[in-house]
Amino acid sequence: MTDQKKIPTQRVSIYAEDIYDGGIYPLEIDPITRALNVIETDHHQIHEGVLFTAYYTVTTASTNGHRSGLFIKTPPASENSVRCHLIAAFASSTAATLSVCEAPTIAANVGTHTSLIYNRFRDASNISKCLNNATTPVPGYITTLTEAQIAADGTWATGTILRTEPLTVGTGPKPAGGSARGEQEYILKADTKYVFLLTNTSADANTHHILIDWYEHKKLAH
Repeated sequence: MTDQKKIPTQRVSIYAEDIYDGGIYPLEIDPITRALNVIETDHHQIHEGVLFTAYYTVTTASTNGHRSGLFIKTPPASENSVRCHLIAAFASSTAATLSVCEAPTIAANVGTHTSLIYNRFRDASNISKCLNNATTPVPGYITTLTEAQIAADGTWATGTILRTEPLTVGTGPKPAGGSARGEQEYILKADTKYVFLLTNTSADANTHHILIDWYEHKKLAH
């Protein structure tokens, strides 16, 4: 056996500041692989108390073209504003088409404005900065839209449809994007309305489910 040359080593300790209590703590490593312990960005956002969720579920009439929607408006643009990193998923009990609508035309106060946005960190007190469609928009709430409410709005138009695709019978939840979270994410425009829409494609009663999850992260300077 040949002698192996001893490689000089230097011990380095890495510490980080806890933003909550101001303490300085050593970073931990896995005891077997000695890999640095890390978590995914979106998981970290839950721990930070800035990852939110909202949903809408409703059973439609037996009408082809019957629509259901979930509305949010993103926070205004400013130096300290946040951007919403969002994924959307849809499900239906019979055939439907999903659409992600950016900057739709919708009159103020159309819809029902009482559904809460929930913080995924249930002990956190942070409220989402996203707004509903009430006459005086309120942060921390979404607006839900029925076919009757959409049809009664003479100004309604879908705006820019970022994505549309069919849902087959009884499938879902289907993400409005790729197969991995990173491919599904939309970084939404600031101060912009969005409607996540399901539309029946057969004359059957249909249970619509619309689900959105997002974290709110301060836009970094370029």
